[in-house]
Amino acid sequence: MIKAIFFDIDGTLVSFKTHRVPDSTLRALEMLREKGIRLFISTGRHELLIDNVDKSLFDGIVSLNGQCVRIGDEVIHTNAMPAEDARAAVRFVRERGIATIFEGVDFIRINAVTERARAGAALINLQLPAPADMDDLPEHPILQLIFFADTVQEEAILREMPACEATRWTPLLCDIIPRGGGKHIGIGKVLDHYGFSREECMAFGDGDNDITMLRYAGIGVAMGNADATVKAAADYVTTGTDASGIAKALRHFNII
Repeated sequence: MIKAIFFDIDGTLVSFKTHRVPDSTLRALEMLREKGIRLFISTGRHELLIDNVDKSLFDGIVSLNGQCVRIGDEVIHTNAMPAEDARAAVRFVRERGIATIFEGVDFIRINAVTERARAGAALINLQLPAPADMDDLPEHPILQLIFFADTVQEEAILREMPACEATRWTPLLCDIIPRGGGKHIGIGKVLDHYGFSREECMAFGDGDNDITMLRYAGIGVAMGNADATVKAAADYVTTGTDASGIAKALRHFNII
């Protein structure tokens, strides 16, 4: 019996075309809530950047690709990268002028705004913050970077950050997190909190950063708009976000 369901935001709950949650998905979420199933967001976004979903519909949020977990008003898990890796990242992006968002539990800061950053943010209708000073950043726990660069630059910065790894859902940017992190880790913390098993949870996603959670969940569902690698990691492939994919999968498994 499914007791908890985890949803990615962009390309899963929210359409890349309309930047809104389809009505069919909203109706499905309400039906799940009426049945007493716990609902959670599981996203690469920082909570401060979740502006396209009604968070009140959910029991908690797995954010920053699993590096921060909040249930209600309580943060139950954080996972920060080593301070030396954060210092290396500040030096790297400053020397090369690469736009990068540094994210802590309760703050986000960007060093610069470039055309690449604007293009990456536009994919998910995201308003970039104004550039801010980076000098004191290594003194604060950094959970994730949004690195607006290509794969060559990604490999270069990771050589300076040996305790970290990257995940990518677009050629325009990657998310850099502590090595061994991922959405599946955050989901595990939620399940432990409620005493649920992996077999009692379901997850929906569409990007490469969703692969670990789709494999981890009892039922992993890839959206029809997902890449082939994501679909291969799932137990079931539904239709796209704009084609009532979430509702169709829930009906397929007789959950609604």
